Amino acid sequence: MNERDFKDILAEICAEEIAELNMFPPFKPSLRHRLTMKRIFALYEKKTHITASNPPIVLTPQSRHLPSSKRLIILFVVIICAALLTGFMLVYFSKNFQGTVYNDNTQLFAVNTENCPTTIEYEYYLSDLPDGFEIVEHDSLSFDVYTLYKNELSGHIITLSQCTKNNFSPHYNTEKHNFEEININGHTGLCIDFSDNKHNSSIVVWDNGDYILEISGDLPKKELLYLAESAKVLEN
Repeated sequence: MNERDFKDILAEICAEEIAELNMFPPFKPSLRHRLTMKRIFALYEKKTHITASNPPIVLTPQSRHLPSSKRLIILFVVIICAALLTGFMLVYFSKNFQGTVYNDNTQLFAVNTENCPTTIEYEYYLSDLPDGFEIVEHDSLSFDVYTLYKNELSGHIITLSQCTKNNFSPHYNTEKHNFEEININGHTGLCIDFSDNKHNSSIVVWDNGDYILEISGDLPKKELLYLAESAKVLEN
């Protein structure tokens, strides 16, 4: 992350915090509060009058100006600590994605959204499906396409999603799993492998330049990556 991006993120966070503070109504002390504060100030003035003849020695520390680089580091540490206390922080995963990390999931967003289609102009399909898989569901909207493949014998499923970049903001389970950066036909993507000794499951998501494509299914990561590379444009 460069300094300019960091400053933009910091400015956005500060703006959000100030907006939330401005939403609170002005403080209106109650009668009980005003009387209590009056007694406190009266007691303070009484003690000040007693000790006025022997005032305490006050040490004034000399001001120290930190270099701008050190102030930036301290500010960054403060933001990280605040992020940890609130349960999330903003991190960059790759050149194509950035994400908000929560305690048990990560919400991804597309980075390169300029000059990209705002509607689905052409659809993708998986050209090399494993044996036994067939399309059982297909939904197509102006900004999102969803296709479900299923093997009726094994019960295993594969999903293919296609989304415009401006509408891409899903949450992924990263509580006990991490994103792995991968490459699909020259395009940077991310993968999560949930597989264990009893079950295979993984997700692959990548930016192909125009859209965000995602494949998930009951398959090992290696097979799902092969399927991702087989995605082709559906010809009408």
